[in-house]
Amino acid sequence: MSVVLRQPARVAVVLLATVMLVAGAFELTRAGYSVDEEFTVFAVRGIQAKGLPLLPSGLLYDRGLAYSYGSWVAGGLSGTELPSFRALSLLCALASIVLTFAIVRRLTTDRAALLATTLVSVSLPFWATATTARFYAPFLTLYLSVLWVMSALGTFPLRTLRTVRTLTTLAVIAALCRLTHELAFTLAAVPFLCALLDERARRRHWLAATAAIVSGLVATQAALFVLHYLQPGNGETMVRRFFLWQVLNLFEVPADRQYGFLLAAMVLAWLVVPRRAALAAVLAMCGTAMVIAFSLARATNTGPLNAALVASVLSDGAMYPLDMFRQIASVNPVATAVVLAGLVARLAGAGGEWKPHERAAHLLWLFWVLWFGAIDSGITSNYLLMPVAFMMGAIAIDTDAIVSHHLPPLSSASRRLGLAVMALVTLAVGVDQWRGTGSPAARLAAARPTIDVAGLDQVRAGIQPADRIACTDELACLLLVGRIDRWLALDDFVRERFLVTLRDGTAAGVYTGAPAVFRPGGLFAPNPDGTLPDRVLVVDVFKEYPIGSSRSWLPRAIELDGLQVTPLLETPQARVLQIWPPERNAFRKEASAFTRWLATDRKAAASTQNLRP
Repeated sequence: MSVVLRQPARVAVVLLATVMLVAGAFELTRAGYSVDEEFTVFAVRGIQAKGLPLLPSGLLYDRGLAYSYGSWVAGGLSGTELPSFRALSLLCALASIVLTFAIVRRLTTDRAALLATTLVSVSLPFWATATTARFYAPFLTLYLSVLWVMSALGTFPLRTLRTVRTLTTLAVIAALCRLTHELAFTLAAVPFLCALLDERARRRHWLAATAAIVSGLVATQAALFVLHYLQPGNGETMVRRFFLWQVLNLFEVPADRQYGFLLAAMVLAWLVVPRRAALAAVLAMCGTAMVIAFSLARATNTGPLNAALVASVLSDGAMYPLDMFRQIASVNPVATAVVLAGLVARLAGAGGEWKPHERAAHLLWLFWVLWFGAIDSGITSNYLLMPVAFMMGAIAIDTDAIVSHHLPPLSSASRRLGLAVMALVTLAVGVDQWRGTGSPAARLAAARPTIDVAGLDQVRAGIQPADRIACTDELACLLLVGRIDRWLALDDFVRERFLVTLRDGTAAGVYTGAPAVFRPGGLFAPNPDGTLPDRVLVVDVFKEYPIGSSRSWLPRAIELDGLQVTPLLETPQARVLQIWPPERNAFRKEASAFTRWLATDRKAAASTQNLRP
């Protein structure tokens, strides 16, 4: 304890972790569930019932397999579901804070490590994932664990018992990382990038690390394939419909005349070969100018040259692969400006020698930003966790290097001034992370939407066995209502991804196995015994997809089918409707009620900004 107390930075990290633990504990017992937490709930219930994370349809849910079992243990110890699952994420987030401090401290200074830890802990994606029952916080922890082990790899000879133990540890952690998230395969690129940056004499260490990580990833993926093979009914679905489909459709097809990749290549060249920075800049700028000139020439064929046209060409041409970077820059302009300013300053010589591990910090966040810009994926707070966390680390390392170079800690005055600069950076980046309208709690709620449908208990209590319950979100309906008879798949986006064909030829939802219906009018089909449902209730949970919000899908489909509707419950997050076919509705007042409801819903939808998830 006395040793720890003589380390002010360590004491500060312990205090920071304690404050985070207390603050995060208040978010664990919030009512409702956040987006995708329902997958964790049903995966754990499957483990409790069958020993495997089987969803209600029988599908083996292998995403976050390690986290599902960890949540099962946590739930068994506490006797709760979501609060204990969220507590596991919070503890992993605290572990990632400690690992961030340890890694940066090993490579740089105590001051840089403390600044990196503080910046990561004040970032909004960090808090959103730390209080959500999903596998993103554990994934960051395991990812950092790999970096921690790798940071000591080159400090001792390659052919020693210690090296063998280190490489074995890398393989084991990489395997656990793959059991937590499928993007663990990106770990294989980390030692390869280190080999590019490091001196030639140590490249064999990085090649050995690459082999160890790849072996752990491949062995785990093979084990998952075997596990699916043992579950043939759903294994084929998960492998063919999800693994292979996502691999084949992973990368986004870029639009024509994109110059964003030229700018990205220029920055990457600055980091890999900084001595050739001028050449890289000239080539990239010339190529960018050519693309923009050609794009403007093509655009003027359809309209006059004006400021709006130029702005449109510049914006459209910078989409690929800078989509996520533009998103981060628009939401957090201060953090983006600081990290880019630090990169350019270090390239220009500020901060002294730009060491390989300092450049690697920038490569990490750039890799994740460009990765999510190149693949066809929505942008959520969960996906922002990795790039933002590594971005905070790069800011801390550059800030400390520049301050130490210009204000060497030779006197108490220079040390105080250096700490003041660190505090100013922390304040600017922290405020930037939480910028926007509303309180910090409201900002966190917006970054981590929680579905809590008030009044649903009364609707659920009134459901009768002869009613037919349909839902636009399979697991949400099952979690909120406890029952789903039909899955109402209203858009091709969800049909392509979450629809399977059973052996009897019928279409069903992949998560619950409920029969799929593509139009609201199809919900009135007879039961297998020939009887008709007494009532048809539709539970519509609004969800954000890369193509926009699902809120307007159901009203539009009801209007096209000419159905009549009585709203039973309407909230900003969901609605419950009772619908009839036109021939069964004899009262015009029902038609007028539907018209009023439709107009009200359209007005509400128009006033709600559809954010990309």
